[in-house]
Parts: sequence; structure tokens; C-alpha cells
Amino acid sequence: MKFFAPLTALFLSVFSVPAFAQCILPGAPLAGTIDSTFDAYTTQNGPGWTGADGTYSLPLPDGTNLWMWSDSYIGTVDPTTRLRSGYLFQAHNSLTILDQATGSWTTVGYPKTTSYFAPTNKNDWFWQGDGIVTQPTTGTYQIKIMLTEWTGFFQLVGQSVATLSWPSLSIVSITPVTGLDTSKTWGTKILPVGAYFYIYGLKDPGTNTKTPYLARTHSINNLTNASKWQFWNATQKKWLAGEANATAMTGVAAVTPEYSVDQMSYNGGTFYLMAGMDPQHPGYPLWDALTTWYSCSPQGPWSHKTSVYTAPEAGANGCKVGTLVAYNAKAHTEFTDADGILMSYNVNANTSTDLVCANDYKPRFVRVPIPGVTAAK
Repeated sequence: MKFFAPLTALFLSVFSVPAFAQCILPGAPLAGTIDSTFDAYTTQNGPGWTGADGTYSLPLPDGTNLWMWSDSYIGTVDPTTRLRSGYLFQAHNSLTILDQATGSWTTVGYPKTTSYFAPTNKNDWFWQGDGIVTQPTTGTYQIKIMLTEWTGFFQLVGQSVATLSWPSLSIVSITPVTGLDTSKTWGTKILPVGAYFYIYGLKDPGTNTKTPYLARTHSINNLTNASKWQFWNATQKKWLAGEANATAMTGVAAVTPEYSVDQMSYNGGTFYLMAGMDPQHPGYPLWDALTTWYSCSPQGPWSHKTSVYTAPEAGANGCKVGTLVAYNAKAHTEFTDADGILMSYNVNANTSTDLVCANDYKPRFVRVPIPGVTAAK
């Protein structure tokens, strides 16, 4: 539950900013509205997945969609009262598959009710980040998922990459990422653009000033070796080696720990859409502002900050004794249609016993129209 000449060519590759054409940015998004279809998909009574946070999605080669979750309830919910048998969750991560053609929702690995991914150290756990489909050979696919490893009272241990076979979704490997310290988390988004894979991250000092960071690499096979990443230094406006040289992207004063960045089509060109939640206006535990930013390049600078939806659950009463919190909004641009871009946010209870109510711990979905934007790139 995450709250909180060869030499010339080399120089240009490592130290200069890529030549992204000046783009035309769209007008401000319109106000978001509830997407009842996706809310219904994630209102599950089991047996299987019945609620989680994290809410990452990934299109699969067969047209279905993989959903990657963090702390998860796997079991059953009373369909009339929407009550669980208890408030303790069973898994720190889970996977589900949505088939929109049939409306089916499948819990991967069920009847297993514990974490799909587990660290070697039994005292630790994995939360999931973004995933990406790769094609090692023609007609053969794998899925790579970024994992963050935690221990104790939300202490970051490190990063790993899980590799899954497809279509079985069996685990091929879980490999630690080398070359990183524990000052930042990485993998809230993996965005392929041109010759690079952009890896978005976050520095969380434990306050509401959580700031977004960016790295990139030429090969998806380098996800586990950060010595082959380049890190964006917004002060010098350069890509530099070494995580210590990274600085926060400009134009985003703060964002909740999970956010998304996507390349979108507009007016015959492309722009970049960041979607998240503003953790400062208002501050925790009343986060409620689903927010978007625009840029002409993956690294920013970001501008056109717009609050697109106010989560009504923030600060509302839980089902028993406490209140609710909303957090970690992101876009799922593969589901963009004429009604707008699909966005999600997580809802959780500030008092753990309220989690016996399934509706107090599940994602919510809204549609956010941006005039002239009807598809991801």
C-alpha cells in the first residue's frame, strides 16, 4: 500500500539532449467523469482477486490486458454485503487478466492466494511497477515487470525485474537491478520512444514533496544493469551516467509515488502526458486531485498542470470507524476512446479494520477527455 565521428557520436549520445521537435500541445483536459464499465470490472466477489492497489495495466499480444497489482485480497466477498471474512490481505502482489471481448476477469495462479512474486528474503516483499512486452525471437514473447523490494516499516531494499513467459505467465526469473542505491524507486513507467526505453522514477523524502525522476537505456535487456542507464539532469539539461547525477524533472513540484507518462497523438504530431495526483494541494491524508501535465519531450519540462477530477472518497467515512484515502493516479492510454483517456486511482482505508469492506479497498476509474486527443502514439 504505497502512499507515500565515433568520439563525436559518443559525446552526443551520452551528454546531449535528443532533438525532439517542438510540438503543438493540446488544450486543457476537460473534467473527468466516472467510468462505470471499468469500475464494474474491478468490483469482484471472487473466488479470486477481490481488491488491490497498484493498478498497472499492459496490453498483451492476444488482445487481452494484464493488470499488475500490489497489496491484494484474493478469496471471496459476500456479493450482497460486499464484506470480506476478515480485513487482513493475503498477498503483496497479484496479476489478473481482463478480456474485454468476453468481460472475463481471471486471477493468474488462482487458487494460490499468496504473493505471485516473492523475494529470497522471507521478511521482505515486492510491490509491482510497470511492465512491458518483449519479443526475444520472432513469435516468442516475454513480459518484464519492475519490482520494488521492501522490508520492515516501508524501508526500500532495492529493485528487481521479473521476467514471465507468455502466454503461460510462469516466472522465468527475478533478477535484482544492479547499480542503484535506495534513494529512489524506479519503474512507475517504462516508455519506449525511438531508440530508448525511458524508466520513470520517484524520490520520496517522506513528506508531500515527492518528485519525479527519469532514466533511459538503449536496450530492454539493460533493465537489470543501471550502469548502462543514463539519468536526466534537469539542471545541466544533460543525460549523465550514474544515479547520483540525476535531478528531478522540472515543472512538477510534486506527485504521488505512482504516476504515468505516455506519448500521445495530437494534431498530426505527438506530445507527452503525465498523469498522477498532486500530493500538496491538499496534503495527505486528503489527497484528492487527479492531475495531468504536458510536455514535448519525455524528460520535460512539464507544463499545463490541470486538476481533472476530485476523488470524492478522500476523507470520506470508511464502512466502519475510520476515513478513506485516495492516491497514486495514473493513465491507461491503451483504453483511450472517443470518451477520453482512462485514468485510475486507488482507494484505501486509514483504519485497517475498515478493509473488511471490499468497496473501501479497490481502484476507481474515470474518463478524462482532451479535445483532439483520441489515441496513444
